[in-house]
Amino acid sequence: MKTSFKKKKILITGYNSGIGSCLIKKYLSLGAEVFSTSTKLQINKKNLKVFKCNFLDKNSLDFFLNRIEKIDFDIVINNVGINIIDNIYDVKDQDIENIIKINLTIPTKIIKITSKKMIKKRKGKIINISSIFGSISKSKRAIYSSSKSGLIGLTRACALDLAKYNILVNSVSPGFVDTVLTRKILGKKLMNKMKNDIPLKKIAKPEEIAPYIIFLSSDNNYYITGQNCVIDGGFIIQ
Repeated sequence: MKTSFKKKKILITGYNSGIGSCLIKKYLSLGAEVFSTSTKLQINKKNLKVFKCNFLDKNSLDFFLNRIEKIDFDIVINNVGINIIDNIYDVKDQDIENIIKINLTIPTKIIKITSKKMIKKRKGKIINISSIFGSISKSKRAIYSSSKSGLIGLTRACALDLAKYNILVNSVSPGFVDTVLTRKILGKKLMNKMKNDIPLKKIAKPEEIAPYIIFLSSDNNYYITGQNCVIDGGFIIQ
């Protein structure tokens, strides 16, 4: 089954994230023109454009949304996300707002804007990167779980709104993935413990998550929409 993204324009938020960075490399190698976001840098190359954008800053966000409104994307991947660990009775109001905004509100706005051009050409793929914590949860994950559960709900509702235009909308929910964010939150000791709690006895690498996202966004996906694909080594079925 050959996969090519030649002449495809793809938006992937989160240039510096583990999964995002891996996806960008894969799509570029398959011929795509990739657009992404970073809070740290800006890139303007032939097939890679990275917008410097802080989603928590209104002016920066508005500038980014105005830019993408002018681009005719074939594929949109809402990948960027944040997680702040805290008990529900201790969590700061600002942290609640930031997590919900980054993980749910921003993807909603991006889909609202980018789907309009997809509707005109009656074709497109949208993928939201959720988490297993959108389906299950742990202590100190109340806000994160709420945002990721909401993202799965957004996926299903958007799939229904956009199905008549042949736009397929799905979410992917990775389990524990070896990224900078995971290492920061869990630490080395807890990551080693988590390996034993996963039936496959390993934490995934971004390269093991990317192929499923690539398939869902490819021309080989004709009929899958409104689904949440869990990729967790069997963790949530125990």
